Amino acid sequence: MPFTGLCIELRPNLRSGVVFLQLDQPFSQRHVISVFIRDYNVFISEKPNNRVIDLDSSDSDSEDAEELLLIRHDQYGMDICHLSAFVVSGSIFCFRINYNQIDLTSMDGSAVEVPLAPLLPSCQENEAITINCRDCRAELVAAQSYRRLREFPSFVVDPSEFFCHSHGPAGNTQPFSLVPAETDLFYGLNYVVINFSVANSRMLNREDHLYCNRCMRYLGQTMLDGAAARIWADAVRWLPAGAAATVPERHFFQSSTLTQLVKRLLHSLWPQALPQFCLTSSRAVLVTTLPNRKQQYMFLHVVESQLRVLRRIRPDSNELRCFRACKLYYGVFGTNPPFLEKWQAEQTLPQMEISPNMFLEIQQRLETNGQLIPDALRLNCADERLQLSYFFYENEEQPNGVVVTLNVSAEQMSQLNDNQQKVDDPYETDAGHASESDDEYSDTDTASEDAAAHSVGKRTLLKRSPTPPRSCVKMATSSPSTSTSSEDK
Repeated sequence: MPFTGLCIELRPNLRSGVVFLQLDQPFSQRHVISVFIRDYNVFISEKPNNRVIDLDSSDSDSEDAEELLLIRHDQYGMDICHLSAFVVSGSIFCFRINYNQIDLTSMDGSAVEVPLAPLLPSCQENEAITINCRDCRAELVAAQSYRRLREFPSFVVDPSEFFCHSHGPAGNTQPFSLVPAETDLFYGLNYVVINFSVANSRMLNREDHLYCNRCMRYLGQTMLDGAAARIWADAVRWLPAGAAATVPERHFFQSSTLTQLVKRLLHSLWPQALPQFCLTSSRAVLVTTLPNRKQQYMFLHVVESQLRVLRRIRPDSNELRCFRACKLYYGVFGTNPPFLEKWQAEQTLPQMEISPNMFLEIQQRLETNGQLIPDALRLNCADERLQLSYFFYENEEQPNGVVVTLNVSAEQMSQLNDNQQKVDDPYETDAGHASESDDEYSDTDTASEDAAAHSVGKRTLLKRSPTPPRSCVKMATSSPSTSTSSEDK
């Protein structure tokens, strides 16, 4: 009786937890399933339909039963004494456990800790570099030595509060400017900002959206009235000036795993630590602009940002490992949602724009982890229909320290792009007519594969302006079947 997923949400203050278990087959295709406690260990057993289960009898260990150990008492000292609140949905079921003792010191000592890494560029000041397209390696920005590498303020805060106030020789306040000079390179969450004049001839500009002039890959957007270009770090790479063609390309940041990006994202949205239970003050909207110049939005409602969970890393092992996770409700939209104004009226609603690739990676991670939760517990309410999920903070490797881990298969992106184009108006290419490209092959396989690999949308979206994002949305939903207490959620 193999299972494909096991996650235990712990509530040490309540001396309880909720176990989420995903089997390899739906319950309708299985025999009689029982979950029981023996010597403070929790087992799951499957017996044929014609056998009677007697948990007090030694027959529970008979050869007819397929029995698996779920929670081992001697690992963290949980003296589990009670099971309750069983919920079954398809191949997923969950139940509540209660215990009196738990060894949190041992649990936290072996926990997977992922500290927030500082946002540091991988290039150095006064180092001559070129900026290249990630796909076709075309040179987008000629060799340039940047004298200043500075962090760029996010649009969550007022940019005027980001810099020291400058005063002229006569005591007159000088207006602040975020436009980088030609020798400046600013950077932020998964993007870099450069002066657009130095890159104007190497990128195709269509309605303030920038594309590779060779392969039509979507790169970013102009900003600050067209004086600067914000380029997504997962769309480009950099190379030392004069480097050979065989030299590996570098990612712009020293740490760019999805876990680090999400931790930075949460820190940017809420610089102050969120309380343990975030019920009304932890809502935000993520915005992305697709290669076809449409927008897509993800609504987030963080319930707990540092939840302690136990997970089984290897299916063939009885060992559980402690992780920290962000428990949240999310929803992906493409048109104005009816509750957007309600959210904005209740609190200040932060919004942040992220790259299409990062947007899709977060969506896919939340959809995958949300499959551990039964449908009865998945939706927050009938009006909003946001779905419950977890984001587990994991130590993810970045190959060779230069290639970002945000890779999405072309097949997945192509499927999403096909769904989007069924409802969107047709257009020639992502950036315009193929004749506008300087590559004679840009309208063939390279362009079509690139368009599929970077189109995230499944839904009809609105056109965006180059200024900080505004909100609109639409989402896939599932219907609840039963109700449970909010504490079990």
